[in-house]
Amino acid sequence: MQEPFRIKPSWLFLALLIIGFLVGTTKIQAAQEKEKAINLAFVLLPRPRLPKAGDIARAFDHFATTKEQSLLPKGSSEKKDVEILEFELRPGGSAFVALMPMPVPKGEAEDAVRFSLSAVGTGWKLPKHSAHAIVTLRDANTTSMVDTLSLFTSLLAAVTEASQAVGVYWGEAGATHDPRFFLSTAQDHDVSSRIMLWTGVSVAHEKDGRVSLLSTGMKQLNLPDLLLIAPRSAGNAALGTFFDFLSYSAEFGKPLPEGDTIGRTADERLPIHYVRSPIDPKVKVWRVELK
Repeated sequence: MQEPFRIKPSWLFLALLIIGFLVGTTKIQAAQEKEKAINLAFVLLPRPRLPKAGDIARAFDHFATTKEQSLLPKGSSEKKDVEILEFELRPGGSAFVALMPMPVPKGEAEDAVRFSLSAVGTGWKLPKHSAHAIVTLRDANTTSMVDTLSLFTSLLAAVTEASQAVGVYWGEAGATHDPRFFLSTAQDHDVSSRIMLWTGVSVAHEKDGRVSLLSTGMKQLNLPDLLLIAPRSAGNAALGTFFDFLSYSAEFGKPLPEGDTIGRTADERLPIHYVRSPIDPKVKVWRVELK
């Protein structure tokens, strides 16, 4: 089983430092305390230049759901040589887009490509990027974690479209996405589509010849990841089932009970069992086997 990728601690620490400046926090400890309340991802840029705030706000309208009213520019600034755009979200929340005039270091963004659905079976590789925009969302006034992730998706899509990005590196999803895939998927407001951006998928082969699919981003919803075991012959149909089950879990809003069943049809009853994650024995995932 391939180990799903996460933002490396050193780079996450630096990002939190920058977030501290963005939200007016001068101590890294305070920034770390806010970490769970902040959504963070990197939009990878072909050149070290941010789009205009107005262009991002207009692009947001292309992706916003009916619950997401508008993205309002609040101005720009420069702190510690970092160019920053600030936005207010309606019905609530604030967003920042900060330019880092350098690639994401140590090939981290490139490493995460293999876990994006956009790269599974397509051979897509991340083009060279010379800079990246740190995109953050904080204090979103939403009714659920699903709504918060959906709002963050619309924000990321807006920055991606306005900047002509070459990739979207979403560390907590465990994946770097092809921007064309990201934008086309974000145009669909359903959880069943956007879930494909919220989590990556780690593909491995079982000893008995079957294929295993492990999600890498469900902790953003305080939910366990899914380990789906499927016959090799299932092919792309298994991927479709995998994301269908994940979207059902996201909309259910809490871990599905041990011993409960799930299925692709009204009559199918596939048992749910909790097992140790194949990549972290301290973590439990829910396992389902397709027949």
